[in-house]
Amino acid sequence: MRFSALALVGFLGGLIGATSASATEQVYRPVSPTFGGNPLNGTFLLSTAQAQGLGAKSGQNSPDLSGLNAALSKLGDSTSVATPTIIIGGTAIPSNP
Repeated sequence: MRFSALALVGFLGGLIGATSASATEQVYRPVSPTFGGNPLNGTFLLSTAQAQGLGAKSGQNSPDLSGLNAALSKLGDSTSVATPTIIIGGTAIPSNP
């Protein structure tokens, strides 16, 4: 019984592996009329974009530079204990102001 079940599984596996796989080439078809798609898609794409709301305009649009501003404001301060050193594109040994 064990041998016949194993032979059946092997036969079915060989049969499946021997059949040729059918595939077609992938062709890019643009959706947006801007990139050559169907002009009738324009109204649908516009309504979809409007339904999503303001997008990037609704959140913070600039990076948070509060730490950099605080570090740069202490550069000319002579009362601070440790002044930060800023090196821009050089290999020379920096000196604190």
